[in-house]
Amino acid sequence: MKKHLPAKQLFGAIFLSLAIASLQAKTYATIDGKPAVTDKDLEILKQSIPNFNYAKLSDQEKEGIIQELVNRQLILKAAKAEKLDTSKEYTEAINNIKDQLLIDLWSKKQVGGIQMPSVNDAQIKEIYKNNEGMFINQEMHARHILVKTESEAKDIIKELDKAGKKAESKFIELANAKSIDPASKQAKNGGDLGTFQRNVMHPDFANAASNLKPGTYTQEPVQTPFGYHVIYLIKKSEPKVIPYNEAKKIIEEQIKMQNVQGGMMQKIQALREKAKIQITK
Repeated sequence: MKKHLPAKQLFGAIFLSLAIASLQAKTYATIDGKPAVTDKDLEILKQSIPNFNYAKLSDQEKEGIIQELVNRQLILKAAKAEKLDTSKEYTEAINNIKDQLLIDLWSKKQVGGIQMPSVNDAQIKEIYKNNEGMFINQEMHARHILVKTESEAKDIIKELDKAGKKAESKFIELANAKSIDPASKQAKNGGDLGTFQRNVMHPDFANAASNLKPGTYTQEPVQTPFGYHVIYLIKKSEPKVIPYNEAKKIIEEQIKMQNVQGGMMQKIQALREKAKIQITK
């Protein structure tokens, strides 16, 4: 026959176990005699920083981490003393976080209900074969000038041809003056795209840039959905084809992502159809 503890003893046992757990939690720093930095704070840090491992840090790195966490606790204490946690700004921020959390949870639930298509090896191989340019690892550094029309791009190429050996400096000048690319217009950096991987660019842009020799520019405008480009190649690495076994995983993930995006768009569209939406100006 099982013996049952009286409620009073049962609650006492629970509180005792919680107290023991609290005592077992390691304290790394105190403020005004009270625990300020414990294992709990390091666990939160671990969740926000991938591969964080406090035990593997040097003594100097550990000291730096603890001091930063102490600063955080001091700021929290000061903010509460000023009653900032009752301010309008705080309340609005908390509500925004709650709203975003609800959206994220709803999206996660919907994604879980989307049926994934069955794709066999032959279909994946066909995708790989028809998109060979997307499965090449090649690093490039280039500049570009983006304009709305083909005639504008051709006029820019003519100006570059006239510049001869000073083509790059002329390219920078024209990029700053004529490019409609928002980043180039803001930075005034001569259309510098920095270093990028071939497969992150539109295929037509990537192929045109890859076919150039360093220090040369495209002799014909390159059309993409953004407009017409004139491209100047600064440098490039040797292209390396991604083997099918590696590309297969990429293709499967892309198919999954496209299917999820399509499914989510349908669900959102269904919500819109049920609602009476009016855009006010």
